[in-house]
Amino acid sequence: MSSYSNLICRGDIFCIKQEDAYSEPRTINAGVPQGSVIGPLLYLLYTCDLPETEENTTATFADDTAILAVGESNEESTQKLNRAISRISSWTAKWRIRLNEAKSVHIDFTNRSIVYTPTFINGVAIPYVNEAKYLGMTLDAKLRWKEHVKKKKTELVLKLRKMYWLIGRQSTMTIGNKLLLYNQVLKPVWSYGAQLWGCTAPTNRQIIQRFQNSVLRCITDAPWYFRNDALHRELNVDSVDQVIKQRASAHLTRLRDHLNEEAVKLLDVEDLTRRLKRTKPHELA
Repeated sequence: MSSYSNLICRGDIFCIKQEDAYSEPRTINAGVPQGSVIGPLLYLLYTCDLPETEENTTATFADDTAILAVGESNEESTQKLNRAISRISSWTAKWRIRLNEAKSVHIDFTNRSIVYTPTFINGVAIPYVNEAKYLGMTLDAKLRWKEHVKKKKTELVLKLRKMYWLIGRQSTMTIGNKLLLYNQVLKPVWSYGAQLWGCTAPTNRQIIQRFQNSVLRCITDAPWYFRNDALHRELNVDSVDQVIKQRASAHLTRLRDHLNEEAVKLLDVEDLTRRLKRTKPHELA
């Protein structure tokens, strides 16, 4: 269709334009323009009294909300979760906010074999999953970050294929420009959240390191006998482990200097439960 619709807002009046025709002006009784700068702030004000309980932790970022419940058993944690969901469902019904059951998931973080106990939103069972994506991070049930690394590797390969003609061996671009493309397009894909997923096993970190090795060899058209560590030194490129350590150190510094007391509390790790012998984020720095 060659025609298109365009929403025009002037104060509290709006109309619809299609080609050269306009609809009758209508009054806007309530609402926020899509994509407005003040939209996120108004949403936070609107949902600041979201119900919370002492037996649950509620984490919100814009319109993404996670409810965390801890228990000695799967049944106990699920009961706490259902009670929290019930309170939130009543609150959303009161303020005419619709929860999206289709985009909600239920995941249990445990090393045990468990029997799934369903949770419900407005009578609709929430899908149970073994991995969940939250704020760009893929969390698996055992918190090993293996699935996160695997998905990032797949995303990196797809992006590399699209831009191989620019940074590949046959490209006439300078090495400096190729490196710039890598640092601006590919590196942010895997370095995002490195201060968290860096706790994964060395074998998983090596998956990303091997990808970086292959990209640098393509950028420089390096011969087979040229060592990867020498290639990193010549190009002044940090290894994946070095980047993880840098990001973790910078993250700890930001937390220490943060104005929000809740952020500073994240540094209190005295009573932190250790799962097996896994590395903790504060130990990466």
